[in-house]
Order: sequence, then C-alpha cells, then structure tokens
Amino acid sequence: MHKLLGDKLFSQEIIYNFEIRDYEDWGNLEFANINKIRNVVFQPLRRNRTSNNNYPLLQELSKKYGKTQNQIILNWLVAQNTLPITKSSNISHIDEHIDSLTFKLDEDDMRKMNEFRHPKWKAPLVDWYELGEGGIPIHQFPNQFDSIVGKQP
Repeated sequence: MHKLLGDKLFSQEIIYNFEIRDYEDWGNLEFANINKIRNVVFQPLRRNRTSNNNYPLLQELSKKYGKTQNQIILNWLVAQNTLPITKSSNISHIDEHIDSLTFKLDEDDMRKMNEFRHPKWKAPLVDWYELGEGGIPIHQFPNQFDSIVGKQP
C-alpha cells in the first residue's frame, strides 16, 4: 500500500497487544514509524481477556504503579506511538482507559514489556484478501489466541 499511496497513507489498523506481537515481529511497526504511518490498534486488551490471564509481569507492574493490568497495557501501547482503540459502555472502564495516560513506565519496565512473547503463540495462516485461499480472515486473527494457546494459569 505504501508503494501505491506514498505519503497519502497516514495510518494502518492492526492487531497488536501484549500477547499478539506479529506485526512488530514482521517489521510492520518499524516500517510504519519510519514512514510516519500511525498504527491504530484494534483489540488492544483482547476484550479484557489479556488481564484475565494474570501474567506475572502484568501483575508485578500493576502492583508497582498502582494501576490495573489494562492500564499498564494501554500505557505501554501509547508509549510505542500506537493509537489503541478501546470500547466500553461502562463509564468506570472509560475513566480507567483515560487514566492509563497519567503515568509513565520506566525504561526497564518498558524493556520487559517489549521483550515479552508468549512461548505457545504461533500466528495462524492468514487469508489477507479473503479470497478463500486458506487461512483465516485477518479480522479473526485476534480471536485465535485462546484456541492456539489455551487458557492461561
């Protein structure tokens, strides 16, 4: 798309969160940042499923900063120059999301968040253009995590 549109391409919507890092590992985030393309992140909290997994790192940082696990994740995403899209009809959750912008993870904690990779996650084959050529449609990508990895301890 960048070759076709050049500087007219100003954003891309991607799945990127604490558990699913494929766009980063594939080089998409770096390419976007170099070319001034904003990364708009859908399902940054995987519909609250990530915090329900109670990863030790998220628990540790939540306690250290006095914030929820979701706030730690959102803060980390924003610090990486992404625009996470969150959804909530609950005012307290909306306030929680806004409050995720009121603190800064220190350098060591950012490093820990950046280095995390789930050992059981392997991206499924994606049918990028939904042509029926095998794989899942890209919009179903984030919903594959639990079936591939299983429920976390």
